[in-house]
Amino acid sequence: MHNLYIGVFFPYGGSARHSLVLSQQIIYSKESYQKIWFQIIKSKISNQQRVLAILNRNGFDEMEKYANDLNLTNIDNTEALVANVYFQNYFIGLNRRENHPINSRLNYGYSILRSAIAKSVFIAGFYPALGIHHNNQYNAFNLIDDLIEPFRPIVDLIALEIPGENIKLDKQQRTDLSKVLFSKCIVNKNKSSVLNAIELMVESYKRIIVEASNEEITLPAVLPAEFVGGITE
Repeated sequence: MHNLYIGVFFPYGGSARHSLVLSQQIIYSKESYQKIWFQIIKSKISNQQRVLAILNRNGFDEMEKYANDLNLTNIDNTEALVANVYFQNYFIGLNRRENHPINSRLNYGYSILRSAIAKSVFIAGFYPALGIHHNNQYNAFNLIDDLIEPFRPIVDLIALEIPGENIKLDKQQRTDLSKVLFSKCIVNKNKSSVLNAIELMVESYKRIIVEASNEEITLPAVLPAEFVGGITE
């Protein structure tokens, strides 16, 4: 399995309001969580469309039809339909369940994102098993697996920039994929690193949950891949 956590270590003083944050997570209404999930999936679909546009691939218009029909009652079904169109056009012939060089890069890149989001979530005082949408009783990181969704397309762009046909990633490929945290995206109409975008997202989520803010969760918009120091040829 990829990205199997054994434990996460963080200081007791990381958040001064652990019990408050936890209690607010528990009492926050299912309907309100659903609205946040709608925002997350809407952002993910938009970013997948951006990826296809940047790559000059087909599928944008078909995805747009699904996106226009997205509502609070059909989120999961629409996400699945969009994902099918997206990956058919992102890399022709790619099966996400098979061993493939692109899948190896995607999975490793996603694990880098997941770790960074987990760190931010813990520092903010959240209990990561209490997700927005994911509620697998065997998953201790449901919240992280919710919040990662709009960031996945950023990894998708970077994965295609890295050369090589090997399924087992070499050191340089892993190094290049780790740069996803310092790649650029748009947040609140400003250019930002992915790492900063993660922090802004978690901070906004905390305001929504703890302070009952009516704001929308802060989410990234994809830009063409920019690597710090470039990619090794």
